[in-house]
Amino acid sequence: MGKVKITYRVFPEDNYDVKKLAVDLSKIDKVKAVEREPIGFGVEAIKIAAILDDKTDSPATFDEKLRKTKGVKNVEDLDVTLIS
Repeated sequence: MGKVKITYRVFPEDNYDVKKLAVDLSKIDKVKAVEREPIGFGVEAIKIAAILDDKTDSPATFDEKLRKTKGVKNVEDLDVTLIS
């Protein structure tokens, strides 16, 4: 079985606490890294990296879990890489 690293950019809802959202996202199973990323004009997004099993985990299901997190406006897939 291999592992897949997926990097996402998560955009918060307007006027939502980015720090709180970053903490909430870091608590999701399979999330390995969380980083706040300035976009411009005081707007921040959150970059996360998740490690999924290529046989048992579904990227679509994980993506949906991110989208359902309170405070998430949009999720963008940045990169998918087979790591083992």
